[in-house]
Amino acid sequence: PKTEVGKAIESSKRDITKSENSKEITKKDTKSESKKKDNKSESKKKDNKSENTDLPALPKSEPAHDSFLVVAGTYERILYGLEARVVGSVMTLNPQFIFPAHIGCIKAVSAGGRYLASGSTDEVIKLYDLKKRVELGSLHEHSGSITALQFHGGSHLLSASEDGVICIFRTNDWEPLKMLRGHKGAVNSIAIHPSGKLALSVAQDRTIIIWNLLTGQRASRVKTPQVGEIVAWSPSGSHYIVAYATEVQVYKVGQTESLATVFSKQRILCALVASYENAEYVLCGSQDKRIHIYSADGVERASVVCHENRIKGLSLVDVVLDGVVHAVVVSISSDGRIKTWKLADLLDPICKNAEQSTASDEVMDLVAEPLATYNADVRLTCVASSTATF
Repeated sequence: PKTEVGKAIESSKRDITKSENSKEITKKDTKSESKKKDNKSESKKKDNKSENTDLPALPKSEPAHDSFLVVAGTYERILYGLEARVVGSVMTLNPQFIFPAHIGCIKAVSAGGRYLASGSTDEVIKLYDLKKRVELGSLHEHSGSITALQFHGGSHLLSASEDGVICIFRTNDWEPLKMLRGHKGAVNSIAIHPSGKLALSVAQDRTIIIWNLLTGQRASRVKTPQVGEIVAWSPSGSHYIVAYATEVQVYKVGQTESLATVFSKQRILCALVASYENAEYVLCGSQDKRIHIYSADGVERASVVCHENRIKGLSLVDVVLDGVVHAVVVSISSDGRIKTWKLADLLDPICKNAEQSTASDEVMDLVAEPLATYNADVRLTCVASSTATF
């Protein structure tokens, strides 16, 4: 599976190149193509309401200056919205909205542009306009619990469900552009490449699917040795990870074999890839209340005790602190606490230790102070952050 996933990525990249080249040719024959589309069956139109699902490349997002948004879902069906306000190097977390959003446990949240989406075991996606502070309505395309949500900028939303389907929505009218059907079990996680051309998904059927978002079609489907629970791209889009219960495989786009495999003694509940000092690191939130930090070559560099209960979610956002842009990690735990951490505080000791020590396999036991803490006093399940504030 290590080589197959890399080969599949290479194949999908070739398909994308062909798709982009073919756009120029098809422009000349638009009239004949439109006639062919008119003759398609009604059943196919239901799943393919738009032939063009091409997502735009994301511009580099501006860091947050005065404040940013943190949203967390809970077992108690409550949606928490917090404003992280920054004054110099001091950060505070202040509640902006707290309300019952669903009739079931909230399993996924995502924020993109002015929009916020939450998904639940009630099989419904709730939509909110952050600028107007109003609920926009609900999406009912799925027939199973919502397991993952991800905005691509503010233009598109991808949703995944236990029904095995991934849906692409357009945010200007919330039209479902495409229903991606390829998994034979519940989809656990989805990740959109920063370019908007690729997406990855892992599911209970022990497969990872690479989706070509230029065509809205499956590029490849590869069996995995275990059930993939998390998939995530690095901020640059050059690396991605596939996380299992106690294992993470790290891949580099363009290479046929995985760069490394991370083995954890604790169950991995959340993970992300962060860039720092021209290197990329994998951060895993675990059952043992710690964030474990691994280099891209799969070596554990450090672990940090961050919470008093298991860590349920991690998110990353760029923030200006004392005039300097810093990456800030947002973490949540089952004990109801939401904390923010300066990424540099977690990774600087690792970089200094690497320069001074010859023991490359040394795992540092770090102590770090959070920038801010908020106690929601509920069981938190998922988290998202956004630099967009209104």
